[in-house]
Amino acid sequence: MNEKSSEKRILFVGLNTVDLQFFVNHYPGPNTKTKAHHNEVITGGPATNAAIACAWLGSSVDLYTPVGRHSLSSFILEDISRYQIRILDPIAGFESQPVFASIITSQHNGERTIFSYHPDHKVVINHDLNFNLNDYSLVLFDGFHPELAIYLAREANQKGIACVLDGGSWKPGLEELLKYIQIAICSNDFRVPEREGSPEIFEFLHEKGVEMAAITRGDESILYSDKQMQDEIMVKPVSVKDTLGAGDIFHGAFCHYYAAGHTFTSSLEQASYIAGKSCKCLGTRAWMKV
Repeated sequence: MNEKSSEKRILFVGLNTVDLQFFVNHYPGPNTKTKAHHNEVITGGPATNAAIACAWLGSSVDLYTPVGRHSLSSFILEDISRYQIRILDPIAGFESQPVFASIITSQHNGERTIFSYHPDHKVVINHDLNFNLNDYSLVLFDGFHPELAIYLAREANQKGIACVLDGGSWKPGLEELLKYIQIAICSNDFRVPEREGSPEIFEFLHEKGVEMAAITRGDESILYSDKQMQDEIMVKPVSVKDTLGAGDIFHGAFCHYYAAGHTFTSSLEQASYIAGKSCKCLGTRAWMKV
């Protein structure tokens, strides 16, 4: 873990999950029993994975995510906190249920299938925040808990704090949230209703006020646009073992480099390298050890 920067902190807003990941030689068929060769039980979720990656690279990070009170609360809080991340829980003290994700990863090609269960978290927006948004230089939103995200993005926007969207897929509330987003980094699975193709997506995002946007496409080039031009960044090929969380790690790395003063394109390039490094390892944390 790199030494923490003394600059302003970075805030990540969104989802945490309890991930159960199983590594198998081949995807199991129906009515079969498959013995996994390795497994992981860790916290995950887009905002959480991104926050951990960002913190590991040396940024000072806070994670605003609903945890609540349940049998796995201590596990979630301890697992995230060991990366020196401060957790801000809007439902602290309230009974809740964790979000579970079971992941089957093929060791043949690194592809994964995810089964998840999302209980309906009722997050009451506390307008008297127990933290000061002025402490942050950057805020990333993963699109989950839209009412909370929209409120925080609006507040951050009014204070001139840059807001980043992790656009993994289209979610309810995104059209409103995008009004307060300056940077959108989307996956190739991001589909805007009634818009098809990268140029149309870029056009839509810029219409909403997004200044800089990018689309990651796995091992293909990263497409990006800054209103003035559209171009691409080539991705270095890697030997893929596991793609789980690679997009989240990309977002966390991007935030680290961008907050440190790198340009938009340089931050995308550095994030691509880190995400590629994670794909060469099993799980979402092993890349930190190599």
